[in-house]
Amino acid sequence: MDYKKRSLKLPVRWEDAPVRVKFWERLRSAKRWLLLLDYDGTLAPFHMDRMKATPYEGVVERLEPILALPQGRVVVVSGRQIDDLKQLLKLRHPVEIWGSHGREHLLPDGQYRLVDLTPEERRVVDGLTAGMRELGFGGQLELKPTAVAVHWRGLPEGAHKRLREAAEKLFTESKPPETLELMPFESGVELRSRSRTKGQVVAEILAEEPGEIPSAFLGDDWTDEDGFAEIHGHGLGLLVRTQVRESCADYFLTPPDALLLFLEEWLDNAKRNTR
Repeated sequence: MDYKKRSLKLPVRWEDAPVRVKFWERLRSAKRWLLLLDYDGTLAPFHMDRMKATPYEGVVERLEPILALPQGRVVVVSGRQIDDLKQLLKLRHPVEIWGSHGREHLLPDGQYRLVDLTPEERRVVDGLTAGMRELGFGGQLELKPTAVAVHWRGLPEGAHKRLREAAEKLFTESKPPETLELMPFESGVELRSRSRTKGQVVAEILAEEPGEIPSAFLGDDWTDEDGFAEIHGHGLGLLVRTQVRESCADYFLTPPDALLLFLEEWLDNAKRNTR
């Protein structure tokens, strides 16, 4: 579901949510549960060097025992490429990952699948990459298997404007197919295909699971809104941000403290499962 088709509203603080007690009760008695997690801005704070954006202190220590529980499924759903995530999210237990907004899939047993771009999409992505390099902006690029992101975190406002305008001009002049979009994110833009989104990943995962199991999707950015739209009515959509904004998510968590508490409560209630 395209999040733009849903009305955005200010989410409720999870600690104050009336459904909180009932949700944990459901988790304690569930035969199966599902926890979906974005990475950047959700499990990890942003960093000037994106390869130094390691998880908040305490996140890994809480995820490890959650991953060890037999009745659950934990999935990382990120815009990052999987190779980056494996370096940053160093877990002893194998974890399922959907990377590149759902175009890469890594199963816990190591099986890997890539949903590649069409030749026309590839032409535009490669062309924008080459064009930005020619303009001297190569150091601001993040190359992914099926996309390219332009980062300006930490740069002065004038540099933001130059990078954005250069990317937009190259994108427009390339006469891109309708499937491609230049999507804004926290401190940058990304050229990617709309044919795969986090929302589609969330919908596919929910369809694989039996019935209405306790489930949650945690994210922070506009690229997570399709995921919030999909999980609405099936589980919890939780916006993880220091500054709350309008969202398709019903609830919000302030990192790192409220995020860590949520993971602790998930672990505690799932461990007390009576099934």
